[in-house]
Amino acid sequence: MTSNQVSYNHNQIARQLLIFSRDVSVAIDARGLILLSSESIKHAFGWSAKEVVGKEFCLLLSDPYLNSYEQFLVDCPDSAKLKGQTQQIIAKRKDGSCFPCELTMSRVDGSQNQIHYIAIIRDISEQLRTQNKLDDYLERLKQSRRELKRKDYELKAAQKNVVRANQAKSEFLANMSHEIRTPMTAILGYAEILKENPVAPDNVELIEIIQNNGTHLLQVINDILDISKIEMGDFEILKVNCSPKVVLQDVIDAFRMKAAEKGLSIHTKCQDSIPELIQTDPLRLKQVLWNLVSNAVKFTETGRIDIEVRVFSQSQNDRVLQYIVSDTGIGIPAEKVKHIFEPFAQADSSTSRNYGGTGLGLTLSHKLVRLLGGNLSVQSIVDQGSVFCVALNVGESVQTTLKKTQNHRFNLGDSVRQDSHDRQINKTRREHKGRVLLVDDTKEIRKLFSFMLNKMGIAVMTASNGKEAVELVNDESNQDEPYDMILMDMQMPVMNGYEATQLLRDQGNQIPIIAITAHALVSDREKCLAAGCTEYLSKPIKYEVLHEMVHCYLPETTAMLSN
Repeated sequence: MTSNQVSYNHNQIARQLLIFSRDVSVAIDARGLILLSSESIKHAFGWSAKEVVGKEFCLLLSDPYLNSYEQFLVDCPDSAKLKGQTQQIIAKRKDGSCFPCELTMSRVDGSQNQIHYIAIIRDISEQLRTQNKLDDYLERLKQSRRELKRKDYELKAAQKNVVRANQAKSEFLANMSHEIRTPMTAILGYAEILKENPVAPDNVELIEIIQNNGTHLLQVINDILDISKIEMGDFEILKVNCSPKVVLQDVIDAFRMKAAEKGLSIHTKCQDSIPELIQTDPLRLKQVLWNLVSNAVKFTETGRIDIEVRVFSQSQNDRVLQYIVSDTGIGIPAEKVKHIFEPFAQADSSTSRNYGGTGLGLTLSHKLVRLLGGNLSVQSIVDQGSVFCVALNVGESVQTTLKKTQNHRFNLGDSVRQDSHDRQINKTRREHKGRVLLVDDTKEIRKLFSFMLNKMGIAVMTASNGKEAVELVNDESNQDEPYDMILMDMQMPVMNGYEATQLLRDQGNQIPIIAITAHALVSDREKCLAAGCTEYLSKPIKYEVLHEMVHCYLPETTAMLSN
């Protein structure tokens, strides 16, 4: 094939490429004039291939890119690096409209050393639209992922709240069982004793024990019913004239003796101008103050209880009466304060074990104060004490005494507290060797079970917590006088029954340990047995049931127990 034929073929291929190429291809001379263009320029720019020949290439560029193109013409002849460089620009059509495109410029050296340029222009409008859609989709995907993470976080937080709520309810049910079954054990047990000995000289004391435990049980039930009524919206608040001082005095009188038994003093201080009468529900206000003072006495081992009553005016018709109850007790951890008014909540699950209670008192008080049109708040520091403030909007006072009133001060004296351990040793000579260690933190229950065991002819020693029990068992073992059986309450302060039982088993002690607990679920029995207990009894316990259990594990006393 001759050189002319080769050149002809190359020219034909080049023409076909220019005809069928979707991109716009333009040949440019050194002056920037268009020498040749592909047919696709018509579709892209609106110019025909013939129309643009001889025109400057900048005709196809939008104004912002003209300066850079002119600089390109100046720099390009001295540059040997222009080999297919690509950049994004905005091109201009014949009608003046603009569109995005990619411009690729290459330099071609002709046979006569004339410099020519090839420009390839590609419309990227659709590509950018697709890219924008993709970017938008990716952004929505990122937002969806962020939303999914947020939902996942909220779900996990909700799950934690559910777990915490279920745990709180479980603890509440356990505490509730303990709070109800323990006084019921005393009530039913002492009632049985009174039935057998109707004319015994100590009946008055037994009747008082029954009354006290019955009152406590009634209070627990009333708290539950009150909270239930409030939640259902079926709770009535009265508005009657009452004296804020008298309400407080009634509460203080109720706790005078209890505080004195712990060696605590109660001090009250009334501001000079306290309304003689306000309109509120005195029964519910007294119930709130009763709960706050009760907690202050319960959770304070040493120090004092301070109660301050004051009033201040926010406006002419807006008067706020405050009862502030502060103590020097155990305090509340900062992370627990925000949950202290929630249903079923206590500052610590061990609180109910050490001090008793269901965790309903503050919940009910908070709800009652809200219904009275006020607010209940708390500030507390661990091991330093707590301050509870009841703020009631009493409006205009019914009757205000402006004369200076002496501050009321109730100092309950330096009463010496009774030793809570209350160890009792029954050394009465028996005709057998049955010796039982009775472990329970409630004085009335220790006395009740001691009475029952003594009736069976059993020698009894008592302890008020698991630590004392372990010490007594070890002491007796060292003296070669081991106990034949331990009756172990499982919920106690200092060291509970589970811990004490496990410790004794770890020491190799195989003495029969009978769990006696107010928790009556199947899982509670399994928990006791898993801790190492020999058997399980749930309160309240009748004499016959205890008799049978003792008979089972003290077979040598069968003759004595036959009575």
